[in-house]
Amino acid sequence: MTLICAVIAADTQGAAKVAAAQALMCGAEAFEVRIDALLAVPEDLSFLPIAKPVIVTFRSEMDGERREIFAAALDAGATYVDIESSSVLRDRFPRDRVICSYHDFGRTPAMQEILSIFQDLSASGIPKAAFMVRGPADLWEIWKSALVLKQSGEPFILIGMGVAGEITRIRATDIGSMVTYCTMRPEDASALGQITVVEAVRLGLDPLATAIIGWPLEHTRSPQIHNAAFLAAGIRGRYVRIPVPEHELPLVPAVFRCYRIAGANVTIPHKQAIIPHLSKLSPKAHAAGTVNTICVGTDGTLTGTNTDLVGIAAALAALGNDPAGKRALIVGAGGAARAAAACLISAGAKLFVTNRTTEKAAVLAAEFGAVAVPLDALRPEYDLVINATPAGMSGFSAEIPVPVSILSPDTAVFDMVYEPETTPLLSASRSAGVRVAVGGKSMLIEQAAASFALWARKDADRTAMTKAFGGQP
Repeated sequence: MTLICAVIAADTQGAAKVAAAQALMCGAEAFEVRIDALLAVPEDLSFLPIAKPVIVTFRSEMDGERREIFAAALDAGATYVDIESSSVLRDRFPRDRVICSYHDFGRTPAMQEILSIFQDLSASGIPKAAFMVRGPADLWEIWKSALVLKQSGEPFILIGMGVAGEITRIRATDIGSMVTYCTMRPEDASALGQITVVEAVRLGLDPLATAIIGWPLEHTRSPQIHNAAFLAAGIRGRYVRIPVPEHELPLVPAVFRCYRIAGANVTIPHKQAIIPHLSKLSPKAHAAGTVNTICVGTDGTLTGTNTDLVGIAAALAALGNDPAGKRALIVGAGGAARAAAACLISAGAKLFVTNRTTEKAAVLAAEFGAVAVPLDALRPEYDLVINATPAGMSGFSAEIPVPVSILSPDTAVFDMVYEPETTPLLSASRSAGVRVAVGGKSMLIEQAAASFALWARKDADRTAMTKAFGGQP
């Protein structure tokens, strides 16, 4: 059984005692006490919370001092001392009282190298290794390694660090890790991807795991709004980020199955590229030719669907603009543009498509019976302009994706970008005096709520989602 281990990194012994008491009340089942966090190395270790298993960790170059502290900690009742694999102290204490640890903050090696590292560590104590997870390939190597390590029946600790490694902490019991390290407060986390003790207790042993995949993912607000929806619904669920470079897309199905990820959202640039790796498509996804939501069946099948259509319809409603018979211009030719095209065509709009790459605009236009227009040929003749590119999004180019000259008082503008809430396009549109201009917030919330309902089989609390986004409903 995996123990919830609270990391106690206080600067005084008194603060450490308080933190340990709070962690115990929250449900912590073990403690890691970081001696190196204390302002002064203590002579008296009676403050150690020995009511539960205690790991004492002291990272320092002063091996003489560390040896004395480790010996005193064991005498005071600590269950284990954590000693790095590179330390001369790793073999100076009884093997059954040592956690011999290894950290790679840059990568996750292949399975054979991981197993070799664990073989070396196990010579000195309970082996513990933490690797930086960058995407599905690293998660796959950790999973395969865990399957082999579990066969020995001996305790071990295997951790995936970083945002992409969070799923290894949520599925620590599946991996077989002896403990999962948790922080008391998010801002005090000793490693990226570490969840709080309260959250670990809330999730329990078998939470509903969902995710978002894309590249990059720094901009996404989806984890905040979905995790708020889980809390509001009283569901033991967690939504995580898994950054996926395009060459690792083929690994997504296997990673979802082994880590028991029940569903996921798909964002740029994978909304079309993911399709060959899915088992089947819903009618909506087939009509749009793009996927933003994946549902994983109990038999492991991955079904792609598209809830962006719901989100786009909500945004159009917010514009107060019936697209029927209106001249609508889509800027972009990727997955979001395809969803917008499907929505607008079904609503009876006269559709036009523009894109930096004219050839891509022509392909999309031909598929939906629209007209492709080069960017330099645009005129102020559109009732509706929809930006379906990442232009203006945090982390992307801050450019305005269309000439400002096409914006008039008769134009309605919808920018799918939601971060920042006021994009360069929205700012320029309002300065140009357009009839109405809205950002991607309403679309984000509505598509998220629709995805949530598919995975949780329960309606999402849109008020909670909106508050988590950072604004009032």
